[in-house]
Amino acid sequence: MGIKDWFGGDKKKQAYRDKVKEAVSDGKLSPTDMQDLAKLREQLDVTDAADDKTELRRDLYNEAVDAARSKGQLTNTGVQDLAKIQKFLALRDDQIEKTKIEVNRLRTLTEIRRGNLPVVPPSNIALRGIAMEPGEVPHYSLAVEILDQPRFDAVGMQVLGVFNYSEGDSRAHFLPENGAKPQGEGNLIITNKRVVLKTSDGRTASVKFGGDVPFFLYNEGIRLQKTMGSTLLKFKTRSDDTAEIVGELIAKLTRPEAF
Repeated sequence: MGIKDWFGGDKKKQAYRDKVKEAVSDGKLSPTDMQDLAKLREQLDVTDAADDKTELRRDLYNEAVDAARSKGQLTNTGVQDLAKIQKFLALRDDQIEKTKIEVNRLRTLTEIRRGNLPVVPPSNIALRGIAMEPGEVPHYSLAVEILDQPRFDAVGMQVLGVFNYSEGDSRAHFLPENGAKPQGEGNLIITNKRVVLKTSDGRTASVKFGGDVPFFLYNEGIRLQKTMGSTLLKFKTRSDDTAEIVGELIAKLTRPEAF
């Protein structure tokens, strides 16, 4: 159902909504935009955008986010612009929770590409029970579904030593899930030295960067080799940005000077 279907009977208010949509379509809401919208609202004698239904206001915010995402990065200025749009549309955080999670992922990705790597705080529950090596820094943690894949499949982006990653590389590689059996859930932690899998019952396994054993990156997750078959770690986020974050982060951590 489109925006006009909800409010087709009110032409003046619809004209105002169309202008709001146009104003936020570039992911920004400048002071000039806000002044123009205020003047138009007064001329048309209609209520503010904040009075519209939540679905409509959420739709407008999502369009602004899509515009920001299309640029492939999200700077501090971009985050502030989206915050202004959220405030203008009178949307609470809980009303756009899923979209804000996507915004945070894009912001993380932008910072990683700039060389500003995230750090997982020691208080994070995912780190509980994991003994860090001297000089080891946990940079990223994410929830995964664990699957046992009995057949061997070498397709994927191999991570062994230096790993090169360009935007979108992982999207051509699909996690080999056919025939795989669910084994529960866990957390994947990426440090400056290795990737660590922590299962829901506290067991851990890890693969070091630059070691003798490779692992493989896919658009939906990571595959760890076993003597027979593989362990698949499927990202629970179901977002393309997750593989981008993991790929870009591993590329930064395995640059030649790291070994």
